[in-house]
Amino acid sequence: MRAPLRLALAGLVAAAGLFAPLAEAVVSERIVAVVGDRAILLSDLRQRARPFLLQIQAKVPPGAQQAAAESQLFRELIQKMVDEELEGQAAERANIRVTSDEIESAFRNIAAAEQTTVEELFRLARTSSGLTEQEYRDEIRRQILEGKMLQLRVRGRMRLTEQDVQSTFARLVREERRRRDYHPAWIVLRILPGSSAAAVEERRALAAALAERARRGEDFAALARQFSDDTATRDGGGDLGIRAPQGSQSAAAGKYDVMAPELEGALMGIEPGDVVGPMRAGDAFVVMKLLSRQPSRFTTLEAARPEILQRLQAEILQKAKQKWLEELKRGTHVEVRL
Repeated sequence: MRAPLRLALAGLVAAAGLFAPLAEAVVSERIVAVVGDRAILLSDLRQRARPFLLQIQAKVPPGAQQAAAESQLFRELIQKMVDEELEGQAAERANIRVTSDEIESAFRNIAAAEQTTVEELFRLARTSSGLTEQEYRDEIRRQILEGKMLQLRVRGRMRLTEQDVQSTFARLVREERRRRDYHPAWIVLRILPGSSAAAVEERRALAAALAERARRGEDFAALARQFSDDTATRDGGGDLGIRAPQGSQSAAAGKYDVMAPELEGALMGIEPGDVVGPMRAGDAFVVMKLLSRQPSRFTTLEAARPEILQRLQAEILQKAKQKWLEELKRGTHVEVRL
């Protein structure tokens, strides 16, 4: 499913891989939750789960795994339905409604973002998710209603400063950096076993001097060939090749080797061309240079500003939603019987 459609359906699916088809046995009607003076019935819950069951029949083996997945589905979905009922009751009290024109406009916007037609959206929802047109419309209506209520909550309070934007940009760059492959080189000065404190200090001082010479512009590769004790990389000027950050997709796929966490951590804080060290690594002092890093998609603050503003607004709305739901639950009788 393409991205905008996924977003439109995101509220219904928490973790598709965990869900399993419902048992075929007939289950008598019962109340599975009470919100205020209104009940959520088992049939309501089963109806909301229905569009996703066909998708997961092929993913979850029958038996105990299906039973566990079904329980997980019900637990997550009933909490979502309780939240929606709380929001709906609050909207009624505030006389907030969603019109058919607003729903149609939302579908037109989704279709435009998808570069398709509204009719094609319904077809995709039906074939890929088993979602009927009415179920799709109901989900969009719930999302619009929630958006209206949250806008009322934060109206006049969503103030974003330039410092907020700059801090978020720096955070996003740092986070993305930990997913980008990089190319380091090093100079390794071994410490002989049984070395005296004076001998260790002599090696550290040499490493510090080499780092300073490299920072002043001397050829790092030439320094590595002259001084490094690492025979595997010395002739290549200390070149370590492309490395993958710990936990990145490249590392998980085994595409590139990873470095020791303490060395990688030092490289994450510098830019290509910078030198870091000396650092103590086991029985050696190490000086490192970052030769290059996979380019970031965040080129400049101004280029990233629209995305940053959108992220900040979404974070504010999400915090407002959680606080609002907590307030609604404190003021409303909520009982889950599942």
